[in-house]
Amino acid sequence: MDIELIELFPNSIKFILSDVSLAFANAIRRTGLAEVSSLVIEDVYVLKNTSPLFDEFIAHRLGLVPLKYDINDLDLNFRDECDCGGIGCNMCTVTLTISKETDNQTTTVVYSSDLISSTEGVEPISSTIPIVKLGPNQALELECMAQLGQGKEHAKWQPVSAMGYQIFPIPKISKDKCTNCLICIEACYRGVFQKVGDNVQVANPLNCTLCGYCLDLCEPGAITINNDPTKVIFSFETNGGMNPATVLTKAGELLISNIDEFKKTLESTLIDKEKES
Repeated sequence: MDIELIELFPNSIKFILSDVSLAFANAIRRTGLAEVSSLVIEDVYVLKNTSPLFDEFIAHRLGLVPLKYDINDLDLNFRDECDCGGIGCNMCTVTLTISKETDNQTTTVVYSSDLISSTEGVEPISSTIPIVKLGPNQALELECMAQLGQGKEHAKWQPVSAMGYQIFPIPKISKDKCTNCLICIEACYRGVFQKVGDNVQVANPLNCTLCGYCLDLCEPGAITINNDPTKVIFSFETNGGMNPATVLTKAGELLISNIDEFKKTLESTLIDKEKES
């Protein structure tokens, strides 16, 4: 297996994965979505709320605020696996609080920046996410309990907002059959083809989505689009809580762990069957 990096940004990544099957690529995708854990506000204890929104509305909004943290530095247990028995302690829970009120003449907006974390390094990814607007003589005071979870339990725990892959495309132009009519350039919204001098050339092959629209408009055989079944173009975007490299690394570690567990279970099952026979 080989990885060729194409793009890397703070919250997104795009790379070519070679010498793999589509099933393996899909296993990475599903593991990244469903099993890589992330930190999310789960329980909200409302101490005082005289805002226009019900407690449930505010709790729902807080649960959708992505939290920034370093999963390698933050040594947290899953709450149901913690020694506290799921009650909630500093080994499985991060507490964030909000306390804000207005006088009889002012209004204000409660933003994500008003969430004060008890753990250094844990904070909302943005300070400008609005939660609720307080009118005159209104107040909001609450405690939020953030905990680790997985996307297979609830989508709010998915560390990525989009994760997918496509087959590696190989578009080619036949110099003998291409008339340089430029129709393919106008038809391809992805900018795969460009005019260079007097000829049409494949400028951005990785942008091809294999839609085949150019094949319908051009002369038969002028353009061919094949694919390499051993390569995939993988890309995903995180919600900002973790960087893409960490998500990909954790997905790989979990996938290997799942394979080892399956192997042990299979071997144990076969041994039991042999003993029975």
